[in-house]
Amino acid sequence: MVSASVEEKSVDRKEISRSLTFSKPLKIAVIGGGTRCAALLSLLEKDRLRDVPIEIVAVADHNPDAAGFREAKKRGIYTTEDFRELVNFPEVDLIIELTGNEKLLKEVLPYLPPQVQILDYAISKLLGEIILLSEGCHECNVELDFTRNFVAALWNSVADRILLLDEDYKIIDINPSMQSILGAKRSDVIGRYCYQVMHQSLSPCNTAKRPCPLQETLKTGLSAQAIHEHHDPNKGVIYYEVVTYPFPHREGQKMMVIEIFRDITSEVKEQVDATTKRIKKNLARLVHEDKMIALGKLVASSVHEINNPISGIHALSKLMYSKLEEGRTLNEDDLEEFRNYLALISKESARCGEIVSNLLSFSRQQKMEARKVNINEILQTVLTLCRHRMSLQKIELEEELADDLPEVIGDYNHIQQCFINVVFNAIEAMPEGGKLTVRTRYEKEKKKIRIDICDTGCGIPEENISRIFEPFFSTKTDDKGVGLGLSVVYGIIREHRGSIFVDSKVGKGTCFIIRFPEAGPNDNGVLKEKPGKNKKRQSNKKKG
Repeated sequence: MVSASVEEKSVDRKEISRSLTFSKPLKIAVIGGGTRCAALLSLLEKDRLRDVPIEIVAVADHNPDAAGFREAKKRGIYTTEDFRELVNFPEVDLIIELTGNEKLLKEVLPYLPPQVQILDYAISKLLGEIILLSEGCHECNVELDFTRNFVAALWNSVADRILLLDEDYKIIDINPSMQSILGAKRSDVIGRYCYQVMHQSLSPCNTAKRPCPLQETLKTGLSAQAIHEHHDPNKGVIYYEVVTYPFPHREGQKMMVIEIFRDITSEVKEQVDATTKRIKKNLARLVHEDKMIALGKLVASSVHEINNPISGIHALSKLMYSKLEEGRTLNEDDLEEFRNYLALISKESARCGEIVSNLLSFSRQQKMEARKVNINEILQTVLTLCRHRMSLQKIELEEELADDLPEVIGDYNHIQQCFINVVFNAIEAMPEGGKLTVRTRYEKEKKKIRIDICDTGCGIPEENISRIFEPFFSTKTDDKGVGLGLSVVYGIIREHRGSIFVDSKVGKGTCFIIRFPEAGPNDNGVLKEKPGKNKKRQSNKKKG
């Protein structure tokens, strides 16, 4: 509490208010050069008290290093360490005591001229707090303006498409990037449902193919993410990564969510291309591994086929050698006999050479090379390799190869491997003998070459037909393979833009129908992608 004399010398708020209406600036001397004084000087310098004409004419503080004291001195305002000098300072209208020291205020009052007013301790302290609060509010406003401008700059310049949504799926705002993609005015979009604008749907998108991250964020209050597929009439399919973030809101207010759309089409395509290359590489490896399995089967049967001519060659050469060892002169009959022996030796050795040559050619691992190939020629090579095994199992071979068959674009070795696997599958289905029919024909209307490979074997149960092209699926015993043969066949045929169907009846046999597109006049040996999306694996019953 201040004394009675202090109360008499002090002025009330009304008097201060009247004095602040002076037409000329109110000249103020400040006792206390600390932070409050520095804040007051800052307010006056930034003209934030423009409605109150005030001029600081003097500052007193016993500490010359105080912030307000140093600031006043820098600005050319009179400064002193003795507060009593302010009492007689010319033209001072008001003295403000900002130290909060009541004792100091009492010491000033006896020297105060009648025309000079002074704020008492309570009002001075309140004024000091108001000054600090005002400066703090200004700093907050500056930070708020900066934050507002920063957010606006981000909102307007970011390349990602952004929606601001409420919990009812309604659009509150969109950024310019989203507006440019939608091709609509901002006013036409705000207030509409996001699923109407983004997906032209009548209900929220929340399916397995199109999950709704907004629903997840509203449910958990956490960020959520999903991949959405959009169709653009000009760019085709576009893939967006959609990420939602909860927007800070006050208690009792509706929750808002920021939804960001990032175009990841190029990334998806790169991943698809990389996966495609990896699949092709794995397919090539599987083809080679499966080829080695087939080669083992071929070699096992070819050993017997080669053994017979070699035994004949050996017998004939021994016979000729024994006659020469007799030491007699060979007559014309002997020479003719030798000629016949040599002809047989030449024929049988050529036969062995052809078998070995075919085995070597088949065993080579070569890079895929697409070119124009003749299906009949490949089939004849395959049947030559498998003929002896068929004879050992008493399998009758029937060939119906169409003349003048158009060529196809493909890799010779891969197509050969495909046919060998199908033929082997047919041979193994007839362990007690049967009939193998290999037929080719040209389907002119479809512009396709059709190959039928049919057996009279055990057939495939209905429940297994849909699985026969799956890797490692097999109903055979362990010594007959690991179930890769037909999956490799499927992969090769699809790689060549072809198709394969199977028609089978248990106890009657199986027929594989393979089709390849014919080579066009402008085809240069490059396999082209099939138009549209790949269809499902075609392992169903025969269709025409």
